[in-house]
Amino acid sequence: MTLDLTRVRQRLGEGYMLEHHDEVESTNTRAMQLAREGAPAGTVVWADYQTHGRGRRGALWIAPPGSSVLCSVLFRPAAQLPPQHLAILTGVGAAKGLGGLDLPVKIKWPNDLMLHDRKVGGILVETVEDAVVVGVGVNCGVEAFPEELQARAGSLHALAGRLFSREDVLVALVRGVAEALARVEAGGIIKVLYDWNTMNWFSRRKVRVSGPLGVVEGDGLFLDGRKLVFHVFKNAGVVSMPLSSTVEVR
Repeated sequence: MTLDLTRVRQRLGEGYMLEHHDEVESTNTRAMQLAREGAPAGTVVWADYQTHGRGRRGALWIAPPGSSVLCSVLFRPAAQLPPQHLAILTGVGAAKGLGGLDLPVKIKWPNDLMLHDRKVGGILVETVEDAVVVGVGVNCGVEAFPEELQARAGSLHALAGRLFSREDVLVALVRGVAEALARVEAGGIIKVLYDWNTMNWFSRRKVRVSGPLGVVEGDGLFLDGRKLVFHVFKNAGVVSMPLSSTVEVR
């Protein structure tokens, strides 16, 4: 069922410009086009279906029509933010937004949204000129997955055992990310970084962290908000690794 444009606008309140598509190549691609054309902060693009939805590192994001929330939000921060801050605050914002729907979502670095150890959504952050485009895809009702994803992917419906309105999910995501960005701009980045650690999916898992400094295996990690590094627990101590590292479960 197509979302009700008027209801979404009323629920989000002032400061948002909404654009809906039954079908679009990619909501992020469209939002970036609008950013180049001077669209204001608060522009929200959402679609019922993407023909070429994009994930991290060019991965294809596929969702049957009407099954997921597929949206991109355009922001124009007052000051340029480091890519690491953008990755952190958007993850926290999306997870906290879904938490408002009583969904205990965790963040799997850098951009996966996890519910009960299954991926239910992903985030793609892109910048263009002075704008930031935050794309979020959340699976509300897809039940059938390719064989290679069956053990890792899930839907809100299947994992929470109840139906979710795509309108509720969309509004929660947009509000959550906007609030996290506002906190960072008001000088609250340390609090947002703390929130990330409370939602860290890797917190108590055996991990392998690979980066320019080599490979470290340990028993979980946390994010140091002041130094912007990971501290990997290893042999009763910690080893620091840059946020550009790849983190995997071992």
